[in-house]
Amino acid sequence: MPLIRLMCLLVLVCAPHAATAHETTRSYLTLARDQALVTADLRLAFRDIEVAVWLDADLDGRIDGAEAVARLPAVLAYAQARLALDAGGNCPLTLAAAGAGTSETGGVAYLDLPLVARCPDAAAPLSVRSTLFSDIDPDHRLFVTTAGPGAATTAVLGPQDPAITVAAESAGALATFLAYVRTGAAHLAGGADHIVFLLVLMLPAVTDAGPARRAVLGVLLAATGFTLAHALTLTAATLDVLRPRSDVIEVLIALSVILTAADNIRPFLPAPRSAVAAFFGLIHGFGFATVLGGLSLPPGSLVVALLGFNLGIELAQVAVILLILPPLFLLRAGNTLRWAGSTAAIAIGTYWVAQRAEAWF
Repeated sequence: MPLIRLMCLLVLVCAPHAATAHETTRSYLTLARDQALVTADLRLAFRDIEVAVWLDADLDGRIDGAEAVARLPAVLAYAQARLALDAGGNCPLTLAAAGAGTSETGGVAYLDLPLVARCPDAAAPLSVRSTLFSDIDPDHRLFVTTAGPGAATTAVLGPQDPAITVAAESAGALATFLAYVRTGAAHLAGGADHIVFLLVLMLPAVTDAGPARRAVLGVLLAATGFTLAHALTLTAATLDVLRPRSDVIEVLIALSVILTAADNIRPFLPAPRSAVAAFFGLIHGFGFATVLGGLSLPPGSLVVALLGFNLGIELAQVAVILLILPPLFLLRAGNTLRWAGSTAAIAIGTYWVAQRAEAWF
């Protein structure tokens, strides 16, 4: 049957993204410039460095701060080879006298490298180019924050935009806002688990007998509940009001897919679909917040970044709904579509739970 083949294709496409459904690797760089002197504070996740240069000396599957610092020369050489500053010529990066340290944000451990550079031209615009971890994750993102008096500008470097020039005309709240609109949209679009969850939310609405208008209204109500809830927890986590461990959240997001899909087949959740979406949206919001967890922004710039990121997520979410709804209506076949789609989602969600919980054992 064409419908069954479509559901099998969904499993094959989404399941391989289990471990990185929206956990694209990320690093953080904060820049400050005083004439020719540039300070560059670089945060690299242990889990990324381990793949790139190896940290786990005792091979026990866990990396502590001592192991990370012991491999500092190799890490520094890797960073120097893949991160370049330029202002009238190359600005060689060296480790500051303070030395490296470690920190943790949202359950993710980081090696903090305070770097300094002296540029050939004190007046030339500063350019940043990065290929950090592109060899282990082609979708790696480097969040570059340029500190300023009471404000900060953030850019996101990745495979499509590997370089940026820091100049007065490119700075300010608007640049930060637009950068995070793009980042939020890209995060949702690359989040297989969030997209599958949206699909599971849509299935009952488009497969129930009744007018299309009522079906669309049902989808919009569920999406609105999901939106409001994840915006709330995203903001709370980014502001450090509440930030659970990211590995726990990853498993709970996968479980939300399983439970909602199972409810599609045999209803057991004691709430309307919009309320279910809102409840699980609270969990998904913590997943979204992992992107912003390593940022060090002043309050004003952080608010701008949050607004842009939330808007980007919502724009992408609307685009996903508009893209998926028409084919679902064309395939509308009573309970067959709901059962087949929900069964595929349960299979995907179960695979994600197994992959994400593997590190706990």
